[in-house]
Amino acid sequence: MKIEVGELLVSSYLNHVEQCKIVQTNWRVSGNWKYGQIDIKWAEEKLNDIKNNHLLSKIFRDNSFEQLIKQSEIDVIGLNTNENTVYAYDIAFHSMGLNYKGSEETSEIVVKKILRAVFTLKIYFPEFDKIESYFVTPKANKKIDSLINLYLNEANKIINLSSINIGYISNDNFFETIVDSVIESSKNENDTSE
Repeated sequence: MKIEVGELLVSSYLNHVEQCKIVQTNWRVSGNWKYGQIDIKWAEEKLNDIKNNHLLSKIFRDNSFEQLIKQSEIDVIGLNTNENTVYAYDIAFHSMGLNYKGSEETSEIVVKKILRAVFTLKIYFPEFDKIESYFVTPKANKKIDSLINLYLNEANKIINLSSINIGYISNDNFFETIVDSVIESSKNENDTSE
């Protein structure tokens, strides 16, 4: 059995820090699920806005909306029923730092994962008031960090909903936000699986 340390860490974070009562790793969409037309219309419109944006147009290239949703996979999903919030976290735990195919393509891949999760959660979890979609990594170079944050700032302008938060957590912020929070919040927990 392969153990994904990053996914387990984020699972603990969602459970103990964000107080999600339900947490699942490697969450995927089923082709049998139904969704509401209002939410899918919003998501399709936002995808088109992103495809037509000068800065973000390369992120989704030729992906159709149906293909994008069908391929959706989220590393860790959490449901906080008290705050009516659904969380999506993707994580890259690369020993040499975040790098899929070079700085620009890596940045596009990260932002694509964040936005795909937003669209997917919006249409499959319409009963939730808030959506939080993040990509986290313990190590990334400054160029990748800068590009991702630039793309996310532009994407935030397009999404423009206070009920949807998108973000990227890396380097020292990863350890402060994720690792330190998990250690502090789980001091009195006795779950040896964590």
